Amino acid sequence: MGKHNIVTLKDYGKALENCLSCSCGLCNKDCPAYNELQIGSVSPRGIAQVALGVLKGEYNISDIPDEILYACSGCRACEWYCGENVFLTEKTRKKVVSGATTTEILRAIKVENGNIDPRIRDVLSNIMKFGNPYGGLPKVKDDWVNNLGIKDDGADTILYAGSFVPYDEDARVAAEAVIDILKRAGVKFCMLGSQEMDSGSQAMMLGDEGIYEEMVEHNLEIFKKYKIKKIICFSPHDYDIFLNYYEGLENIEVKHYTQVLWELINSKIIKIGKKINKKITYHDSCYLGRRNNIYEEPREILKSIPGVELVELELSRGNSYCCGGGGPVLWMDLPNVKMDLARADQIKELDVDIVAVACPLCLQMLKGAMDSRGYDIEVRDIAELVKDSCCIYDFNGY
Repeated sequence: MGKHNIVTLKDYGKALENCLSCSCGLCNKDCPAYNELQIGSVSPRGIAQVALGVLKGEYNISDIPDEILYACSGCRACEWYCGENVFLTEKTRKKVVSGATTTEILRAIKVENGNIDPRIRDVLSNIMKFGNPYGGLPKVKDDWVNNLGIKDDGADTILYAGSFVPYDEDARVAAEAVIDILKRAGVKFCMLGSQEMDSGSQAMMLGDEGIYEEMVEHNLEIFKKYKIKKIICFSPHDYDIFLNYYEGLENIEVKHYTQVLWELINSKIIKIGKKINKKITYHDSCYLGRRNNIYEEPREILKSIPGVELVELELSRGNSYCCGGGGPVLWMDLPNVKMDLARADQIKELDVDIVAVACPLCLQMLKGAMDSRGYDIEVRDIAELVKDSCCIYDFNGY
């Protein structure tokens, strides 16, 4: 079994030393964990110091509070601002200075020691047993794909729905909007039901490198078996891990669904006609925007819809504030870490009707936050809005 971008604290030692020797502090600028807790030890530099202490044997991993190890959502704002990353374009875990990667390594040590929070243990167990973090039965996913009428007909393009679909209801609805658009636009694609397992993104962020490896090897075999040449990803987290971490996808084109939808709209295969007279803002997913520079396609899609008044959040694009759905924050209710509520408050200031998203984790977190705050703001996936507005499809195909 190959090692797909797995790193240890020893591998990362030089990067940690560089982090501590730096005095600019730019990595703290928009770190949501630090902004939420105002504790130096959860800042990127603080995590680097903790990690060096563990590496040198000064700290025992069991002595480090979970709040420090699990507050990081993996948004990678620290990578965005870090001067050490200016010329590091390969994006591998061994090259990029990142508080996110450091916390992943520390969590991996905790997993190896077998002393992890039961909630994290359950998620990891579900991924290993069922291929998804919810513990949903594989038959549910197979039945869902069969009911949609999508079969393996030899298509070499796969729509990779990810492990949240169809087990999370909101993600299912959004994914079905993508599927409906692709089908009606004549895009030839297949879906593999439960044969498609978690991409490994959740296991990586939670610190289980073994399960991460299992997911990578499984999915590579599946893509090879079905001679896949193109992957359309529903989740930015899957898109990111396929594009930047998998070794073995060099000959497979990987796209996020917003890229494909904009290509269909821009080439007039999809023709938008029905008005949506709403004031809408777009929330940049950390893993779509800051991590992979996909900013324009989602905005161009929204601007193509008649009647939409698109307004920008103050913290947007590369400065976007994390919804809190990355990594362990989604699964652990840390009392003092409420990134989703902070983001909801920022959205509320714009007085918009809808916040559009392009990520199932953002969808889940922001819907929950709006409900908790009692804000009358809809959270909609971009694909749902396109489906609502589409009136004509050119069946010449894609």
